[in-house]
Amino acid sequence: MAATPEYALKIAAIKLKAKAERRENKKLFDVFKTNKPKGLDRAFQQVNDEAFAHTNCLDCANCCRVAQPVFEKPDINRIARHMNMSSADFIKKYLKPEPDYGYFTKKLPCVFLGDDNKCSIYEVRPAGCRTYPPAKLRLSPEQLDVIHDNIGICPAVSTMVENIKIRFSNGLKAMAK
Repeated sequence: MAATPEYALKIAAIKLKAKAERRENKKLFDVFKTNKPKGLDRAFQQVNDEAFAHTNCLDCANCCRVAQPVFEKPDINRIARHMNMSSADFIKKYLKPEPDYGYFTKKLPCVFLGDDNKCSIYEVRPAGCRTYPPAKLRLSPEQLDVIHDNIGICPAVSTMVENIKIRFSNGLKAMAK
């Protein structure tokens, strides 16, 4: 199943918005990475909870359609064991090497995304999928990059970033001076 009509419209809108605000968002996240404002981690955790309270991932699943999940060795071993396969067979059948990250799925949408928008390996899914988006973690520059890169993909991430902009607008203006 594709995204519901409601979510298809949301996805199209956030994609356009992200494109229009690309420079502004890049600048914002560069500031966050180099001079992280006090309280940013906690604020992201709060806006994450707020955004996902109003987002039905099963009506969307856009992240599973357009973003490459990263598979690291522990993920591969766990999932292969769950599927009664060797890790080597799992890699050969589903994954391609990615020098900077480990492995990606061979194709998109994710091969584990079902027609009902449910993940067929949800209980053992990769760590990157478990923590998506990483807004509930202590935010490293890499995690901020993941959030930034998903502004135009995930309606919840788009909402989170808009709320962060509002919460930190005064502090960011002072930092820019």
